[in-house]
Amino acid sequence: MSLKSLLGGVIDGELGHPDLLRRVVDGIAKLKRHADRGVEVLPPEVEVHITVGEGSVQVIERFVNEPSFDREVEAALRNKLVRAREDRMPVRRYFVQAGKKTQVSVKESAPKTYQLKIEGGDRAGSTVPMQSEKRVFLVGRGPWHGDDQQVANDIIVSETEKAISRRAARLHRVSGTFEIEALDQSEALVVARPDGQRLRPALSASGRVPVHPGDVIEFTDGAKTVLTVKLEEA
Repeated sequence: MSLKSLLGGVIDGELGHPDLLRRVVDGIAKLKRHADRGVEVLPPEVEVHITVGEGSVQVIERFVNEPSFDREVEAALRNKLVRAREDRMPVRRYFVQAGKKTQVSVKESAPKTYQLKIEGGDRAGSTVPMQSEKRVFLVGRGPWHGDDQQVANDIIVSETEKAISRRAARLHRVSGTFEIEALDQSEALVVARPDGQRLRPALSASGRVPVHPGDVIEFTDGAKTVLTVKLEEA
């Protein structure tokens, strides 16, 4: 049985999937402010604290940490706050704890900062800070890609290494961490986890693989690793 099936009914009082989604979205929406011309502005980052019965903690924790749940939250926020900029939705971090009363609370939090450390290639030893306000980062060789070299790369992992595509990958900031999507690098892009897992975004069902601090992104030539990029908290 899927987590969504488990949450479709009533768990720990009235916290089923629709109710959990509604409470999270309503909690975030309450933090909105109004800027010029009535534009709705949300904090850059929020913490979502979910309290449930002790027997439900693991189920809810697994569910809210699935990227698909956070995408549902974002879509619902966009529908609810039609005057908010789509590229300024807050980063959400989810915390689940046991308690006697089921509740969901949301508060603004200080944005976490991240960096990418490059090992190998002509940029070995370089550290690339990741702008906290950006949600999507284009990754590749050299500063530009596209037919007319008019699309800028946000993260340049190499200047000259031919095994790295100019339009290699795209990093998405989601649910307080990141997902990587292979573009022209295709199956020659691997996410290596500290526990030994090796995942290829190009072969995943969603086309993306989550990347957490400590994970290493390997750029290969199809046979061997050319360079690596490690995600770190700054």
